[in-house]
Amino acid sequence: MQHAPIVAAHWVYLLGVAVIVLTMIWRANVVVPSVIATLLVALAWTHSPVAALASVFNASFTAAKELFNIFLVIALMTALLNALKALRSDIRMVEPFRAVMKTGHTAYFVLAAITYVI
Repeated sequence: MQHAPIVAAHWVYLLGVAVIVLTMIWRANVVVPSVIATLLVALAWTHSPVAALASVFNASFTAAKELFNIFLVIALMTALLNALKALRSDIRMVEPFRAVMKTGHTAYFVLAAITYVI
């Protein structure tokens, strides 16, 4: 079985990951190091500045395409939750179980059991 050689793009990728991890440890913004690392990895892989620049835009497009569905679900759930709060339905749904929910622990387990049954 043949082994794939480790080329410069692999080392640039590893360096980019290390820089991003260090940036997170320093609690700084990781967007700029991520974009630069993407650009450098693509440049090391393709040896073409134009293709490297295009890869940054393609990476952003791919990430946006994959994450859009998640953002849409979060937005819809937030809107539905706010609609329930406006109608005070969140309080009305829990009202029958108030007698059982005296402490935080019992409230947690009662709500978990009710959610499981539903």
